[in-house]
Amino acid sequence: MKKTTLLSTLAASIILAQVSVSFAVTLYIGDKDGFGYGSAAGYVNELGGNPDANGNGILDPGDALPDRNTNGSVASGSQDDFDYRSAELSATNGAYYTDVALSNSNEAAFPNQNYIAHNVLFTFNFTVPTIGDIDYGQDHFINLVYADYDVNPMTAIVEGATVVLEGTTTFGGIDGFIWRAYKVVSWSDMLDGVVTITIHAPDEPYVAFDYALLDMEPIQVPEVGIPEPATMALFGSALVALVRKIRK
Repeated sequence: MKKTTLLSTLAASIILAQVSVSFAVTLYIGDKDGFGYGSAAGYVNELGGNPDANGNGILDPGDALPDRNTNGSVASGSQDDFDYRSAELSATNGAYYTDVALSNSNEAAFPNQNYIAHNVLFTFNFTVPTIGDIDYGQDHFINLVYADYDVNPMTAIVEGATVVLEGTTTFGGIDGFIWRAYKVVSWSDMLDGVVTITIHAPDEPYVAFDYALLDMEPIQVPEVGIPEPATMALFGSALVALVRKIRK
């Protein structure tokens, strides 16, 4: 009898534990796949090094987009356009603009369009957290992982308000540099189950987005070393790249 009672109590505890599981809003628009490149194996960055500079197997903040034709730049009109979209092509939440070069010269993907990144809209739809959820009543963060955005500061329209995005958001000493930016979304802006961010890039001829993320924390920025191979010759190349970038 005691054994039966103990088993019943344990079963009830398991059921209650399952019922009390809480949830948090963590939503991706696009996917975390290195802009469709993965680790970009077989490519080099602008300086001739490994695009996956931090060596974690995927292009992410701290790395750089490949210099596809190895001409020393990653830019519109420089044969660096790409399009690795698949399911994204039918998306209506903004994922359509991920894993593709938003480039003035990317005629295959965006015929007769310029400054494509400007006014790109990412829309997060979600069930509003309720009492018991770990993020109930909590502010959240919109995060962007993107490459080659060269205007500082980076601004966007978040929930109807034009804001400056936080984090190191622009040129990292190499063409096609990948960074992330973020902005706080207040709890009051979460209550309708929709959060939007509109990109402001009226003068950007070449930008790429890997994904947008709505989460409880901002994406961490990794420490960035000198892109491989780390030599004085490449340091000189970086200075040349900086001068070229400033003159653009």
